[in-house]
Amino acid sequence: MHEIRIATDKIEMLATLDDSATAERIWDALPIDSTVNTWGQEIYFSIPVQCDLGLEARDRMEVGEVGYWPTGSAFCIFFGRTPASKGDEPRAASPVNPVGRCEGDIKVFRQVREGDAVRIERVEEKTDEEPPAEDEAAPKEPPAEDAGKPEAPADAEPAEAVQEPDAVEAAEDADREKPAEEA
Repeated sequence: MHEIRIATDKIEMLATLDDSATAERIWDALPIDSTVNTWGQEIYFSIPVQCDLGLEARDRMEVGEVGYWPTGSAFCIFFGRTPASKGDEPRAASPVNPVGRCEGDIKVFRQVREGDAVRIERVEEKTDEEPPAEDEAAPKEPPAEDAGKPEAPADAEPAEAVQEPDAVEAAEDADREKPAEEA
């Protein structure tokens, strides 16, 4: 299942696409920009997806459902009665492939008007693995060359450079080997 965002200049709604082949084709085509058409309390708009009528296709929908209308290559959002309704349930003009459901107050679609620009886009899926926090990314142990040396307090004065015994011997040997005029 995939999460999508449906947005106009007036509203924004999240919806979840199901695992159907039609929903996957819609997901693959995202983002989609189109122009709203209204039919009662249904908005629909043309999308660049071609699918046949699926086995799950039906004309009786539920408030909050989204579907794909193969006859018009359109994405449909049902939020109330349509001219074809018998009772309170939304009813499509002809069968649609249900592809998901809106999340939230579906009544916001009442603000959308014929001719409004609409966009459907992916909501990026979060991974279970978060990157480590900055302090967690820092090494926990001192580097190997510093292993075993005590750390100086943060407010301590910098220590003078201390030469290792081998380095002191090497410097003394070099001084002894110099000719007298260079020394």
